[in-house]
Amino acid sequence: MAKTFLVNAGSLSASRIFLSLSQVLVLPVVARFLDPVEFGDMALAMSVVVFAHVLSDAGMGRSLIRQPQYDPAEWNSVFWLLTCVGLTLTLVILALAPIWANLFDRPQLLWLLSALSVLPLLNSLSAVSVARMEKDAQFPKLAVIRTVAGIVGLVALLALTVAGAGVWALVAQQIGLTASQAVWAIVQSRFRPGLPRNLVPLGGHTRFATDNVGVSLISTAQRQAPVLLIGAFIGTVPLGLFSMAQRFLNLPRPAVAGPIARVVFVKMTNVQDDGRKLADIYVASCLMISVATFPPIAVLAGSASSLFPLLLSETWAPAAMIFVLAAPGIMMEIAPSNVGILLQALDRTRLRLWMTVERTILRTLAIALAVPFGLEAIALVISVFSLVYLPRYIAFAQRVAPVSRRAVLRAMAIPAATSAGAWVALAYCDRVFGNWEMFGLACVALPLTWALTFLLQRTRMRQAISLLNS
Repeated sequence: MAKTFLVNAGSLSASRIFLSLSQVLVLPVVARFLDPVEFGDMALAMSVVVFAHVLSDAGMGRSLIRQPQYDPAEWNSVFWLLTCVGLTLTLVILALAPIWANLFDRPQLLWLLSALSVLPLLNSLSAVSVARMEKDAQFPKLAVIRTVAGIVGLVALLALTVAGAGVWALVAQQIGLTASQAVWAIVQSRFRPGLPRNLVPLGGHTRFATDNVGVSLISTAQRQAPVLLIGAFIGTVPLGLFSMAQRFLNLPRPAVAGPIARVVFVKMTNVQDDGRKLADIYVASCLMISVATFPPIAVLAGSASSLFPLLLSETWAPAAMIFVLAAPGIMMEIAPSNVGILLQALDRTRLRLWMTVERTILRTLAIALAVPFGLEAIALVISVFSLVYLPRYIAFAQRVAPVSRRAVLRAMAIPAATSAGAWVALAYCDRVFGNWEMFGLACVALPLTWALTFLLQRTRMRQAISLLNS
């Protein structure tokens, strides 16, 4: 019996939400043992590793999923190619570690990068196994794997944090999560690699992968640009504060938007020749993502000045304003940016690459201009740019499918309105009530905002779910 959209996306989202909430719950403990300098060092080290992580899959997994038939020789060839890629990336990080440490005058980076260098190899070894599980629509099993792996990482983080390991607790979390996820995916997947012989040409996959790797690298550069600019020109302590705010701002993307996108990608590949259906699926995904992600961002933003010092300690109070200023932009871009999945599903990878290059250049220039004015100016520029760029996302979608701009904006309108109302109400209450009272109000406001958003959108939600289940 075929699994429905709700089962697939719901299982992945439930896993991600559980892990995101777990991270939120452990952050108050971690933030009291680690200072902004240690978070800044980890952010600088991970800025190298995330690029290697992008290359470790090389976009081959997505390319394999797109193939209508399973060819064991083809999949085995991709496995051995990615194994070589992962090993090469590990060696490159080891060679780059001393250079990176000298560049930022942070000797600690040498050892952090050396330890983290194993991550791209682990990811490469499991990439084909994960692709096979997605091809087989084993999303619930993938959700279980990621949940358990996330718990392993969190346990390592907490244990070493309390033991006084400092920044190494963050390193252990990353290694524990990636290693356990890789091992279990390899065991659970139906893919079994053979010996590296009788390998087949991968020309078609290479072209697809090249464009997608280009997109991923540029997207990563876009996300890491503020980190590198702040670390180089403002300092490690401000970078730590920015990194903490980003941790909260980024929670909705992997927790909700990411799982929905993974399932929608498979759905879109099945209707590549039906432009109308593709447009409807894109609008439906925008609606689902907006309803799920807008309320939690708005509720946290409205009560941020109370919740950040309450949950993380007074040391992290300045991170609240960074979050508040950047939150509107994150809300407005998270749903329509799903156009990248649409372009990828249609094999319009060059167009997707162009969109990503354009956005990265413009956004990085805007942030660079804001750097001399401090963290708050950077956060504000992130929001303003995201709002200004919103029509461009829709314009790119319209180049491959008959997407209605009005339909996309209408899908986001009610979630934006109810979330804005919650934000304003909590911001007003924040002037009157104390930290613990605001914590209680936020816990009540979130389900109420979700419920109101769903009720006002219930007809469209049913239609969207029916479409994605069909």
